[in-house]
Amino acid sequence: MANRRKVTIEDVAKQAGVGIATVSRALNDSGGISAKTKARIMQVIEEMGFVPNTSAQSLKIRQTRQIALAVPDIRNAIIPDIAWSVEQAAKQHGYRVVQINTLGNARLELEILREVKKLHVDGLVLFPLAYPKTLESLINQCGIPVSVINYGKKLSTDLKADIVGLARQEGKLVMEHLLQIGRTRIAYAGAPKDKIEERYLAYEQSLRQVEASLVFFGEDFSFETGRQAADYFYSLKHMPDAIYAVNDMVAIGIVNRFKELGVRVPEDVAVAGIDNNLWTTVTTPQITSVSIMGNEVGRLAAELLLKRIQSAQPLDYERVEFEPRLIVRESSVSMKHYSRNEA
Repeated sequence: MANRRKVTIEDVAKQAGVGIATVSRALNDSGGISAKTKARIMQVIEEMGFVPNTSAQSLKIRQTRQIALAVPDIRNAIIPDIAWSVEQAAKQHGYRVVQINTLGNARLELEILREVKKLHVDGLVLFPLAYPKTLESLINQCGIPVSVINYGKKLSTDLKADIVGLARQEGKLVMEHLLQIGRTRIAYAGAPKDKIEERYLAYEQSLRQVEASLVFFGEDFSFETGRQAADYFYSLKHMPDAIYAVNDMVAIGIVNRFKELGVRVPEDVAVAGIDNNLWTTVTTPQITSVSIMGNEVGRLAAELLLKRIQSAQPLDYERVEFEPRLIVRESSVSMKHYSRNEA
């Protein structure tokens, strides 16, 4: 029995009465083709049983149908929310996501920009943490579209990337809240000062004077850093009456360790973090946090990137800011509340 000849893209083009390039645009959902023509081509493809050669197709149009996502640390509880949103947006456009962890390391953030072409991706969603000095120049020289998830840094208006971030400083919301509920001896628990420095600066700028003993810088943004911070504050002759944690995992570590030490939250010490990850709602007490809109930020960063990749025309770079939201929970209650209860 003779083998049935394989249907080619040329056969589809001839049957549909269009050029090969038009069939290619229909297959890749590119611009420059009407909905009516695309529908006719897709019908011919189905009728003829045409199966595209995806490898050759990618080489021909120089697209891999993949994007990269570079994040600081997948172990940070907010990162899965961002990564999931990026992946869902990519799937809707027929793209896959290659994920890279930079560990918030300046060298690795620069390395991903220098070597991203080796990953064979069509674009990059970058969530920087270290923000090394040459980051912006490397983005401008990257050679593929870049979308930046930005928390806190002022980036150049000349940056050749779409930028999605926050309209207000999230740390300022935490400090305003702790001061408003009557806490006067507020401590800060964070990662090294050069990591998300803006969150520490919000602490510094909200106080008339910073007491050095009330500042704890750990090694990272982890649960363990929070436990170490709790031990440190517990060892002080005069403990703080509130702690602003650089993120939720540190806040959860603090609350967890304070339970073991017999320190009451919020009666003795109020605690608040940033990220609004799921774990803040399943701890006891539930933890006050600022939502940095991880799902929305991740989704839009991916959508802007894919729009740029798929556009046949140059697009203006977009700057989008979401409004962070303070979500008050059990871990930070007004001092007046306890004064009334104890009266």
